[in-house]
Amino acid sequence: MSSTPPGPMADPDDEQPGARPTAWHPTPAVPFPRPAPPDEPAVLTGTPVPPPSPPARSEVPGWPLRASWRPRVTAFALDVTVMTAPLLIALAYDDAVVAGLGIAWWLAWFVGNRVLAQGRYGASLGKQLTGLRLVRESTGLPVGARGALVRELAHVTDAVLLVGLLRPLWDARRRTFADSLCATAAVQLPD
Repeated sequence: MSSTPPGPMADPDDEQPGARPTAWHPTPAVPFPRPAPPDEPAVLTGTPVPPPSPPARSEVPGWPLRASWRPRVTAFALDVTVMTAPLLIALAYDDAVVAGLGIAWWLAWFVGNRVLAQGRYGASLGKQLTGLRLVRESTGLPVGARGALVRELAHVTDAVLLVGLLRPLWDARRRTFADSLCATAAVQLPD
């Protein structure tokens, strides 16, 4: 123990055993307060209140609001129009270079809009304009580029079985066959 009497020049490490911690006073040796040692609990006044946790998606009223059939068809029609119209115009020309540019446009738009944008952000251009998002059913998060590509390939079953495109009209969770196969959902964003 130090022989320094208690007071403004006392070293905080020289506290008497069993003494309560007092308010900190600046000294030349210790101009700033020292943090409590890690093995000692911090001195708290009052009862600590844990921060509120965000509600689970199932507790949010109206989540998930499954997208109805009309906005889904509108979003798909917008995507297909922007993707296919330049291709059809290019194929109308009697030039292989222009036709090649049309095909390149179609592929680039398909990959960029239907796979990458829909996978990363949950929305293609058509879905953004209609207020829809594509999410994984289990998490409510976007499906990723790989998941969006697999879902696009699974839409072949919807096209072959034309009934798959109409399935959201009577399915309780408003899913196409591709949504069922890939565990995805098209949801309406809240207003």
